[in-house]
Amino acid sequence: MTTDEWDDDSPAHALVCLHAGPEPARWFADQVAALGAIAHRCRALDSADPESVDAWVNEVASAVTALGHDRVHLLATGATAYSAIAFAACRPALVTSLVLGDPEVEPDIPGYGELLARVTAPSLVIASVPDEHTDIARAQSIAGGIDNGVFVVIDGATIPAHRNRASSFNEWVTAFTIIAEGLDAMASERQEKANA
Repeated sequence: MTTDEWDDDSPAHALVCLHAGPEPARWFADQVAALGAIAHRCRALDSADPESVDAWVNEVASAVTALGHDRVHLLATGATAYSAIAFAACRPALVTSLVLGDPEVEPDIPGYGELLARVTAPSLVIASVPDEHTDIARAQSIAGGIDNGVFVVIDGATIPAHRNRASSFNEWVTAFTIIAEGLDAMASERQEKANA
């Protein structure tokens, strides 16, 4: 996929890729090159400390708005998926859609179920399935715990799919973000009519 593929049907909102590790632009190199994504390094959210969520969300919200965007598509992979879920749950007005690639989230994190239930943005969970023995239950449960959650697998892909099968991953992201923006526009029109 090249940036030319965005020409006719390109999302209006930026795709921001959260990464708690070093060199986020390198980690999301294929998404930056092909989708024009913005790679953003954030500090890791301490999942063992529910009290730290609000401060972390405020910090990342300030960084996102400093990028010049009032709404974004949010992408996170691996362990950073928990942080993205917390952000989407606490700042729904900033998130047009949530995309999680090969998420690694412990289901027994305090408050995790409540955060999932609070996510209102359309959400796509993509899981790599390198072979028939791959356990996808945790990733699937994330999509199932979000009201507008969708779950897809990329067969034969090794983890992480966004790097090892970037073309397929990016096609899913492209299609999903465009659909999410269409749903967002329809909801805005309904709200305007209701307020008229």
